[in-house]
Amino acid sequence: MKGRHLILTLFTPLFASLLVLGQNSKQELNDQFWEAVRRGDAASVTALLDKGADVNAKFRYGTTALFKAAERGHIEVVKILLARGADVSVRDTFYGATAMTWALDGNHLEVVSALLDKQSSSVNEVLMSGISDGKPELVKLALAKGGLNKETLTVALAIAGTDKDKAEMADLLKKAGAVPPPEIGAAVLQTYAGKYKAETPAMEVTIVFNDGFLSGAVVGQRPQRLMALDDTTFRPMFVDGVFVRFKVESGKVTGLTLTQGQNSTQLIRVAETK
Repeated sequence: MKGRHLILTLFTPLFASLLVLGQNSKQELNDQFWEAVRRGDAASVTALLDKGADVNAKFRYGTTALFKAAERGHIEVVKILLARGADVSVRDTFYGATAMTWALDGNHLEVVSALLDKQSSSVNEVLMSGISDGKPELVKLALAKGGLNKETLTVALAIAGTDKDKAEMADLLKKAGAVPPPEIGAAVLQTYAGKYKAETPAMEVTIVFNDGFLSGAVVGQRPQRLMALDDTTFRPMFVDGVFVRFKVESGKVTGLTLTQGQNSTQLIRVAETK
């Protein structure tokens, strides 16, 4: 037993040292891999992956090499990373951004297209980025890829319709089958304006009617322009997954339901104090 214990005592530090050495070697390999991606050196990227570099290794703020390749528009490197299993769904811990976010920000169309081929569910993001930033080339790309839902097309058309400089994009959307949101009369919209409160959770929402449109804001947040989905249901133009449904009883607006993702809050309309 003493001999066996002595052997363990002698070899444990050795194994620990080898483990640390292996970890350092792996980190150095990943660091070299990152630099090769940053430079757009496709040959070196391939060689380092062949040596064991981790295609999904995390770097500062949880970014991966795909982020850097997308940011810089290195399309050949992007293709290599995707072919080697790069995860396009990773979000960084600082902005909550993805590789697609950076590709769109840099207007790198080839990279955007390659990322869409890998994750088609990003097509709505591409379309809305094109509409919001006034980039018809992104709108054309999204429409060509297909798979857009009707609501996104309607929202995109509504946004394009508010800016004469986006007439070209509005025409593209109409040709793709986008239909405008329902028109709600000003008299009806005016009845929704007011303040709404909830006790649990404590919340106050203000709805304003101005220039023919409704906007809404939770107290402490920026107002958002609302788009009609039907006579009583609206959604913010630039925020997904949020819906406002007004409650009308005996011809009077008595409250609203604010839905955010899976959570819904009932708010009661409160009388304005003069």
